[in-house]
Amino acid sequence: MNERPFLIRAESVVTPDGVIRDGAVYVEAGRISEVDSAARLGKRPGGVLEGAVLMPGFIDLHWHGFGGHGLQSGADEAREAVRLVARSGVTTCYAGLGAGPSIEAIGHAVAGAAEVVGTDTGGARLGGVFMEGPFISVEKKGAWNAANLRLPDVNELRELVAVSQGRIRRVNVAPELPGALAFIRAAREAGIAVSLGHSNATYEQSLAGVEAGATITNHTYNAMSPLEHRAPGLVGATLTSDALLGELILDGVHVHPAAARALLRAKGTAGVALITDGSAITGMADGEYEFNGRAVVVKDQSCRLPNGTLAGSVSPFDRDLRNARAWLGAGLVELAALSSGNAARVMGIDGRTGAITTGMDADLVLLDSDLAVLATMVGGRLVYQREEARV
Repeated sequence: MNERPFLIRAESVVTPDGVIRDGAVYVEAGRISEVDSAARLGKRPGGVLEGAVLMPGFIDLHWHGFGGHGLQSGADEAREAVRLVARSGVTTCYAGLGAGPSIEAIGHAVAGAAEVVGTDTGGARLGGVFMEGPFISVEKKGAWNAANLRLPDVNELRELVAVSQGRIRRVNVAPELPGALAFIRAAREAGIAVSLGHSNATYEQSLAGVEAGATITNHTYNAMSPLEHRAPGLVGATLTSDALLGELILDGVHVHPAAARALLRAKGTAGVALITDGSAITGMADGEYEFNGRAVVVKDQSCRLPNGTLAGSVSPFDRDLRNARAWLGAGLVELAALSSGNAARVMGIDGRTGAITTGMDADLVLLDSDLAVLATMVGGRLVYQREEARV
């Protein structure tokens, strides 16, 4: 698909090597063809956009919907959620699934979302299906329905992969459960990334999961065995294992800013990835809603079950990015790694997206000085634009 060329100018263009002040990026045929100062690039044929900060588009590893559209109700609903999430600067996302009373019911939802993977939504790109459940711990289930949880089963994994037509890109598992290590190895052999989470694992059980091939910690701190000085648990394993990329929900509800800072100091910038864990209600007004047969309450920038249990986030990605700047003291290069580069690396897509470098897909987000989204570009196509970005 040949896209209109664009020249994008910004006060700060964020590359892996540093920030180009008064920089510009030229986009042709869906890819980044030139990155330089605005003065050197001069004028180019095509459209023009201007803003304060140009960053690689956000990659949300862990996401469940947006704008009233979830991922459990078929391809049309999933496609609309993927389209709308581009408003928050997301250019690639992974569909978090796994709820259902049977493996067949789960497979039905997986098949629907899988139809959207790699298709043109007119917004963001769905990079694949993420099975957050059902192979998780009842003790650390969070908002998941305990009656629907299952022990890790390699045959069921293969069944789900087949239903998805090979579009499952990541699975989550509690490593302490019977069969979990064989499950992790089978997933890795199939080219699927594995995260550890919704788990009551000991430190030793967590490291066994890492040894089997896990590379991600599912929303670090939330729904997992905590750090205690004689029982470090999954949090301790995350803090000390270089093999684990720690997901971080930075909405100010799921994780205290001090705990977020501790994670970043322990792991370094390369060891953390911002995620939203965004529910289908992200972007909607406070109130009571029902999704997938369960009531949820949105209030004070949180989404909870009636009993108060957190049920995902309602904070859009660009808001979490602003929180990262304010609470973590992260600079622009760090923010680009936290919001895009690290996720691209762990999912094996860093050869084509996740950085502003010549030859990469033009997956970009243009921000104002407050780091609010002005425009989102996916594969060179302008899929969202605020009036202020126009020249």
